Amino acid sequence: MDTLRELTSLADNRPELHESIETAAARYAAQARLHERLSVQPGYDSARESRLASWAHEHSLQLLRSQG
Repeated sequence: MDTLRELTSLADNRPELHESIETAAARYAAQARLHERLSVQPGYDSARESRLASWAHEHSLQLLRSQG
């Protein structure tokens, strides 16, 4: 998926008050993928995007772990 489509998808699928843990984890995983992609693109702060990717990925995993 290209960056513009992924940004649009994330913007269109904003968090909802009563969304499932799986839905929230999937959204954070998608954000992690986007930041990973941006971290290697020219014109972006690579270190910042990498940190954001790591945070979103870890948050996704924490949500999934909290279920059990």
